[in-house]
Amino acid sequence: MSGTIVARAQSVAQQYRAYGQVQPVAVTNVNAVEAGTVSRLVLPGERVKARQVLGILAGPQAEALLAERRGALRAAALQLAADRSKLVASLVTRQMVAADQAAYDRARGQLQVALQTLTLRAPAEGDVLAVDAADGEQVATGQPILTLQTGRPKLKATYYGSDALAIRPGMTGEFRPVSGEAVPVRVLTVSRALGPDGGEQVWLSPRAASGGEGARLASWRSGLWGTVTLNGATRSMVAIPSRALILDRAQWWVLVRTGHGNHRQRVLPGPSRGWMTFIAQGLEPGAHVVVQNAYLEFFRGIASQYTPPD
Repeated sequence: MSGTIVARAQSVAQQYRAYGQVQPVAVTNVNAVEAGTVSRLVLPGERVKARQVLGILAGPQAEALLAERRGALRAAALQLAADRSKLVASLVTRQMVAADQAAYDRARGQLQVALQTLTLRAPAEGDVLAVDAADGEQVATGQPILTLQTGRPKLKATYYGSDALAIRPGMTGEFRPVSGEAVPVRVLTVSRALGPDGGEQVWLSPRAASGGEGARLASWRSGLWGTVTLNGATRSMVAIPSRALILDRAQWWVLVRTGHGNHRQRVLPGPSRGWMTFIAQGLEPGAHVVVQNAYLEFFRGIASQYTPPD
């Protein structure tokens, strides 16, 4: 029929869209265990490995601490050597030598601890989020020096209403950031507790895609935001051109042409793909849907229903 299109049934996967942002899962502060002058600090944004040196504490206070610990170690070593020589002449007992050995081991351990505390190391692999001190700055004991993000950051999206009820762990989709390539993702967890805005938080992680994931994951960093699209169950729906839909009094309609002329049919639109819209309810496959001047045809004769004001 002229000006109409035959509605066809197609298989379509229900899709759920939301805005999402990549966020750190664990944040660790690296503090100064001893007072000193900080130097050789790493830069924000660097990727560091576990036990990698992040900075050094030096200066007069640090050197005084090391001098004290080295002096104690030398004194303990001399005492141990002296008492060992006296043991041959039976001038001291074995218990006294054992006590000297314990004192020496304790002094050596304290020196090693001092050397370790003056070297700032990464507790785990991660990214440097912030550096709170500058090279040459004098820092106090316990002062925060760096902030690390440990572990791979996760994508957090918030879904609302019926969409939130449909999300399940294991669902797959893609994250399309505002910059960079789309990244395939998988739902890790769903928080069933509603937030203050009535939304439900969903946590996702990147998943391997065919052809490798290196290039796609290059942009996976904290702070990146974009659109998350998750794929739901596949169902059969009737597809029609979007321009055939008519909105009237908060309801969606189409005009269906039969042998007796055009008649109005109320429908429930589903997802859209390009210039096509899938109809979830209200339209059977094979129907001849008016697409040419559908809006004008639908409202033809509306002037006769208009009552002018008094």
